[in-house]
Amino acid sequence: RTASAVARVAPPVATAAWVRGVAGSSDGDENAAAEAARPEAASADDAHETRKEDDSESSDSDDDVAPPGSVTAEAGEDDELDDRDDDQNEGASDDTAFGVTGGVEPHRPAATGREKEGTTFSLATKSGDDVVSFDAKDVDRFWELSVETEKRLMPEGAPASLAAEFAASGTRRVLFRACDLQIRDALKRPGVSLLLDGRGGCGKSISLANVVAWARAAGYFTVYVPSAKQLTLDSSYQKDEKSGKWDTPEHAAALLRLMLAGNEVAMSEMYVKAPNGTSKNTTRESSSLASLASEAVQMLEKGGDPKAVTETALAILGAIRDAARDGTHKVLFAIDEYNALFGPTDMHEVLGARKRGVIQAGDTRVGAALRDAAAATAAGATFVGATSGTISLSSRLSALLGDDASFPETAGLVRFDVPRFTAREIVCLVRHYDHARRGLDAVDASVDHEQLALRLKVLTQGNAKEMREMMEALG
Repeated sequence: RTASAVARVAPPVATAAWVRGVAGSSDGDENAAAEAARPEAASADDAHETRKEDDSESSDSDDDVAPPGSVTAEAGEDDELDDRDDDQNEGASDDTAFGVTGGVEPHRPAATGREKEGTTFSLATKSGDDVVSFDAKDVDRFWELSVETEKRLMPEGAPASLAAEFAASGTRRVLFRACDLQIRDALKRPGVSLLLDGRGGCGKSISLANVVAWARAAGYFTVYVPSAKQLTLDSSYQKDEKSGKWDTPEHAAALLRLMLAGNEVAMSEMYVKAPNGTSKNTTRESSSLASLASEAVQMLEKGGDPKAVTETALAILGAIRDAARDGTHKVLFAIDEYNALFGPTDMHEVLGARKRGVIQAGDTRVGAALRDAAAATAAGATFVGATSGTISLSSRLSALLGDDASFPETAGLVRFDVPRFTAREIVCLVRHYDHARRGLDAVDASVDHEQLALRLKVLTQGNAKEMREMMEALG
């Protein structure tokens, strides 16, 4: 069409000269070249029109023959029609909803119904922050995990995804979903332990955090590991000749700190006992779990025996399982990024002069003990592991978790697929962000919550992380 437009301005000879003049000029000379070509083009255009009039008076046999180098009437007509269509389209673009709304006239909601900053949030849980009492009436509502509540229910720290949500919204609200109620109801049944699985961004870590908050409020002795991957990185290591596995004292100390943070009072009242009733600690007749854990951590910090730190962590894990078996405590093991304990560490083993191999997490004594769900459930404890999409495991290996033959230590784990966010849950998130005034001010007032939720669901396929990032981008 550009060539046709040029052809209408001048016949081919003048057009070529004009094009050569423009092409040969610099960017700054383009306008001057065009001005210089106009007189020539105008005179050539007059001559061209004269030839067209002469041609029209010629015989009918010559009508179908176009003079060499001239523009045919058909081409001119086509260009004229094209221009007419363009003019119509340009005029119509101002009067239609195309472009911004994708050709769909937006719904015009009433002025009321949007969440207002400073008002009471309409989607707060009916039971307040009493997580033990949550039931169906609290589904698709938010509870407040204040700093004080977090110190009481999750002193180990919130998972990274929940911390990112707090930062994005500027609030400390946690959504209680229908799947969270299903998980809780399942764990209330005796002998049930779960493996929370699902696609990336479906909210497994936050569902596990909801489980931890409920269990701790309900009086469970809770061993919560917010990131099992951290127990596969950055540790010294040496091989234990008796077991053939590796001692990783920094990992053992990190696990002891987590257990102390969440259970120091209970651990102060629990003792490490040998089968005959004497202490397993050779220097004392009896020692509380809290004192043993504190001493082991301090020992490592002062450069003491690293092997003793690993031994202490394993002994305390055994004592906790014994407490579950004896019925003195209800025990919950909650391990986020559980699949990291079945993958590689950042440590290597020398296999030859020019060969070394990666040490697997299951080949460390701490990793092997922590991932052993079968031992925990056999002792009467409840075990919940949550997989993470950020852990690079093969899909085949991930699918085998919970398979008794492939991984006997996961025997007894029931796989629970955490769904991605539904349209209703996304509406709740939209209203949550709207009330927090983080991002939704950029959304046109013609778009209501339900419409925005449906669009977010299409764009993200229910991936909560992507939705949060979109909300941040809007702001």
